[in-house]
Amino acid sequence: MKWLRASCILLVASLLFAAWSCGNNQGSNLFPPVGGHDASTSSGSGGDDGGFGGGDDGGVVKGFGDGSTATQDSGGGSGCTNLQCQVHSCTASGGDAGGTTLSGTVLDPAGRNPLYNVAVYIPNSAGGKLDAIPIGVGSNSCSCAALFSGEPISYALTDTSGNFTLYNVPDGTMIPLVVQIGKWRKEITVPTITECSTSNSAGNITLPKNLTDGLYASLPNIAVSTGGADTLECLLTRVGVDEKFFTGQTAGPGVHVFQGSGGNAAAGSQSSPGSLWNSQADLSLYDIIMLSCEGSPTTGVNATTASFLGPYVSAGGRVFAEHYHYAFFTSYATTTGTAYPQFANVASWTNLGLAGNDSPYNNDITGVIETTLPNGSMFPEGAALKAWLGTVKALNANSEIVVPAANARDTATVTATNLATPWVQTDPTVKPASGQYFSWDMPFNPPISDAGVPQYCGRVVYSDMHVSGSAADYQGTSDVVPTGCDSTAALSPDEDAIEFILFDLSSCITPVGFTPQPPPPEGGILQ
Repeated sequence: MKWLRASCILLVASLLFAAWSCGNNQGSNLFPPVGGHDASTSSGSGGDDGGFGGGDDGGVVKGFGDGSTATQDSGGGSGCTNLQCQVHSCTASGGDAGGTTLSGTVLDPAGRNPLYNVAVYIPNSAGGKLDAIPIGVGSNSCSCAALFSGEPISYALTDTSGNFTLYNVPDGTMIPLVVQIGKWRKEITVPTITECSTSNSAGNITLPKNLTDGLYASLPNIAVSTGGADTLECLLTRVGVDEKFFTGQTAGPGVHVFQGSGGNAAAGSQSSPGSLWNSQADLSLYDIIMLSCEGSPTTGVNATTASFLGPYVSAGGRVFAEHYHYAFFTSYATTTGTAYPQFANVASWTNLGLAGNDSPYNNDITGVIETTLPNGSMFPEGAALKAWLGTVKALNANSEIVVPAANARDTATVTATNLATPWVQTDPTVKPASGQYFSWDMPFNPPISDAGVPQYCGRVVYSDMHVSGSAADYQGTSDVVPTGCDSTAALSPDEDAIEFILFDLSSCITPVGFTPQPPPPEGGILQ
């Protein structure tokens, strides 16, 4: 077999061009599409979704090669190995140039909502073997490609309906199939794939809810700091994470529950100030840090402790911070604050330093899902969020998201002069204006590939939306995490939006303005 090495192939991302850089450190999810099947001839439910993820054909980057190099005749071809020898040409019998296909849908661990931008692939490694995924932020955390293994034969990304189609797949029985977004991963077995059929289906596939849910199952190592004004930890139970995966211990894989001011605790939970954000080393044990609102500016955070968060993100960490956790990013001695140097100019802060019910909104508000950037350029991920929220019926008749007054705050705005990217902003009729969701990638001065693509490593998402009040968390007989959570409650529209953002946060970083592409593993794609 021979390897297809990453080359400097230009990728079209709507009106913006990105490119794969030869020999760089792959911190961003920009990978060369391979395959030559014409997307215009494919069916799928991607719809008119702003040109992200492959358009109308299920987010597909098809096959490998163009059919003549990607397929093998019956009995195997020269140099083929393993399942590669079961990929057959269908054109001789009048079949589609895409050969044998396999379709399906990827859902969240609860099986409730479809998921966007999940990589789906068939591995060619013997027995479908995959490498273990390390937990925490380490030397490979800026390499998206390092997360993927198995020598894929055919791969795709899911669209905003969670659908995918793989082309030029091997036929036969007991074919391994991998679904993965960031460190969420599992492998299933497709019982039968019929040669040259375009109706093969893998059905609905959920991401893993724990480490035994599927072969080679993996989840990101998550730390949640609880707070007295919200219940982010409980949202994880509603998207399907197994309650047994929660722990109050700091070591090993899991959802690690730290107790913030006024927040609930799991058995053995440590304090957030003393054991989570007290050092970069402690933060780096975890792939994702979730900071649930405490009801007042974060207890135990100052300029020194806040300084640990910037290097953590620049090294590949991911952070989801709510409301009063602006204390990590700016001082709040005045209502507009003074940003800490490592987070200078990410947003224009306002209404800081207040405690209690500081919402200026007396009525429910509506938020606009941004599909263009403040500078007027295309924002494919924002377009994906809008399309996905429409798919899960979380938008009103004006295609906006409704945020209950009790859940909305106004601590920041984001314009073209700021470094952050707005995802959801208040409708122009809502006063005062605020950014309900925005994010920024780090480091702020990343290495640039030969093609001019920034190689970001980590991301921070800031939310002025809350999830409390959307479910009956801790209103029963238990106030312990996670047994006190209302894990079966339906997701509210603002929780749907948070779910999308959380899985996007887990994925490989796609620089703002670019379209996600599926990642090859280290070493390239088999051909």
